[in-house]
Amino acid sequence: MRALLSILFAAYSLLTLFGADAVINVGSRKQLFIDHKFIENAERVTLRMHTPARTGDVLIKPDADWEKDLRIASYSSIALENGKVRVWYQVSGLDAPKGKNPDFMAVAYAESKDGIHFEKPVLNLVEYKGSKRNNIVMPPDPKLLAMGGGSVAIDRNPNCPPTERYKSWQKIYPKSGTNIFGPYRVLVSGDGLHWRLTDTKVTGLRAADTQPTWFWDPHVKRYIGYSREWVNFNDGGRIRMASYNESDDMHTWNNMHISLEPDELDFTAAPRKIVDPRTMKIERETWVPKVLTPRRRDPAETGSVFDDPVPTPGAPLDIYGPGVFPYLEADSVYVSMTAVFHHWGAPSYDSFPDTGDVRLALSRDRRHFFHVSREPFLRPGPAGSFDSKWLWPMPTPIRMGDELWFYYLGMNQTHSRGVDPASAAFQSGISRAVLRLDGFVSANFDYSGGTVLTPPITFEGTRLELNLDTAAGGMGRVEILDAGGAPIPGFTLMDADSLNGNSVRMVASWNGKQDVSALAGKPVRLRFKMRGAHLYAFQFQ
Repeated sequence: MRALLSILFAAYSLLTLFGADAVINVGSRKQLFIDHKFIENAERVTLRMHTPARTGDVLIKPDADWEKDLRIASYSSIALENGKVRVWYQVSGLDAPKGKNPDFMAVAYAESKDGIHFEKPVLNLVEYKGSKRNNIVMPPDPKLLAMGGGSVAIDRNPNCPPTERYKSWQKIYPKSGTNIFGPYRVLVSGDGLHWRLTDTKVTGLRAADTQPTWFWDPHVKRYIGYSREWVNFNDGGRIRMASYNESDDMHTWNNMHISLEPDELDFTAAPRKIVDPRTMKIERETWVPKVLTPRRRDPAETGSVFDDPVPTPGAPLDIYGPGVFPYLEADSVYVSMTAVFHHWGAPSYDSFPDTGDVRLALSRDRRHFFHVSREPFLRPGPAGSFDSKWLWPMPTPIRMGDELWFYYLGMNQTHSRGVDPASAAFQSGISRAVLRLDGFVSANFDYSGGTVLTPPITFEGTRLELNLDTAAGGMGRVEILDAGGAPIPGFTLMDADSLNGNSVRMVASWNGKQDVSALAGKPVRLRFKMRGAHLYAFQFQ
């Protein structure tokens, strides 16, 4: 009895010390080092954001006969299905008044077997300029409405009818006299090609401007949607942010929460004022050639064409699009490829810099996002290139082997439609950038060596795989400890084999043995001791 009481007291003390909820059950799910969730203690280790390599190739451009008077615009979507890369890309007319949308805005379709060479099938579905020989898929009738700022995705709701497996949440612009209500509607399709405008109005949102993104989340058993919001300052200025929303049917939304917004650090992004020492006055900001008071309309006004001005005044940048998706390769990771509009708070359509790039934000709970770095995740291309002034990411990357391919729309035109002076003419097209699998963020171990100790975890599986890059001269070892921090015999640092190389699934071993099944289901800690290495993820298999 005394021995049993001692065991129970020891177990109680362990739970008291670490807490019943302190042990993280990772199962056999992949875990990423995007934050400090799996870093209880670290020495000479930093978290670093990695950026995808821009390829510079233009994969989709307006080169079909029927596209000669059109441009490829920002709001496009992508999916990988049955080995085929499918793209729904926005096309719009070239001629439009400054600050206005063109009369024709639609969504066209392209597909590829390798993600590089795309075909535009003649679908004969939508009439444009008197002919259906094109690849337009929506709106079903451009004479009735134009549409832009929308997204297409596959509905993963297990109760979704097969005829509505594809959904598109769009901002629509009904033509005069059509009696079609807007401004936001949902279209559905069984195959991604034949689309139907649903009858139910989208409600519960203050706004849903500029490519809202959405997905079915099995954790909450609801649709999660992110929309761009116009937020008003007390002094009359405005700023763009992005909100989190929930819905049971994608038509009625609630539980709104601001999830992406410029913060205190972003407000320092404007150039510092320069003092003239001769007069002790602030030098005039040369990037503001004129002051413009934008015309504003109620976002609920049906059928109107909204201006899209630079906020006056506002932050030095705006959250122009949320670009949120669940990273299904790993456990509890949500990614925002945030489209950011940079203008330094200047009140003019022609304000400098008037350009856009892509920022990376991450979340564990879908609602609250954080930045590992404020550096751009995707940068504009060099002067004169097709993507030198404006980037817009498609909401999800495509996994190709052990790589993530990020597709994006690039333009050599600014927000106010000024063409790059280094270019001969306007250009736009869809390109891609490439990142290693799980490669958003790594725990970087110093060249002189560093350590990471995880909190207590339990796992399922027989081996431990690491997404690890030691380069040529780095190395790493993994030690397994009990929940109290004592090394487990057979899995100590002395037993651990050295790891060297670059692999998304490098297997840890101890004295040549990889089997860790004897520890499955027991609270343990991992201690990574490495130098000159980037550790992206770990997973028990």
